[in-house]
Amino acid sequence: MLLAFVAMSAAIAYNAVYLQTGPHPSPMTNDRLASPGRSDKLPTATPGTSRELSPPALTTASLPRSQTIEAVQRRLVENGYEPGPVDGVQGQMTMAAIMAYQHDHDLPVTGLASSQLLKNMILGGSVGGSSGSELVSPPEEMTLLVRMIQKTLADLDYKPGPIDGLLGNATRSAIKKFERDRKLTVSGRISGQLLQELRKANGGRLSQLASS
Repeated sequence: MLLAFVAMSAAIAYNAVYLQTGPHPSPMTNDRLASPGRSDKLPTATPGTSRELSPPALTTASLPRSQTIEAVQRRLVENGYEPGPVDGVQGQMTMAAIMAYQHDHDLPVTGLASSQLLKNMILGGSVGGSSGSELVSPPEEMTLLVRMIQKTLADLDYKPGPIDGLLGNATRSAIKKFERDRKLTVSGRISGQLLQELRKANGGRLSQLASS
């Protein structure tokens, strides 16, 4: 009996070691603890990447700051324009103040802060060959702001003409009439002061454009 048991054990061991060609159907290792269809490997994060799937919604506080914009804002304040807070963020007030500065100094009116604009503010002079009142392709940001101003003027019954983002004669005339009614210096141009007064007259903000 003992010899039969030893012979059987030897046969099982020989079969397991030498005769099987694939993995054992039920290997006695820790892999047996893995759930079917699931890898037990822990996810490894790639260096320099975040596991967050989507960034949080941008707020005013999270907008990128720029030293160039902040320097332009400081120059605008020094020159009597009203860019709003000197915070390095180009908002509507800063854009309107830049537009006024560019208009007054015969520069191309873009409403955008740039190193070239800052250089002009520091050194003086103007960029030749372009008129501040005529810009072939105005930036999209400026066009949007002009349209909002036109819409606000229209809502206040100042008849600025088409809401097209262009500073045409009708829009300039509407701005002048608004300035006279609000006891402002009559200029017919967009400025930080104009923006402030339009907001006050329109319930604290510019009129919103209809979604296209």
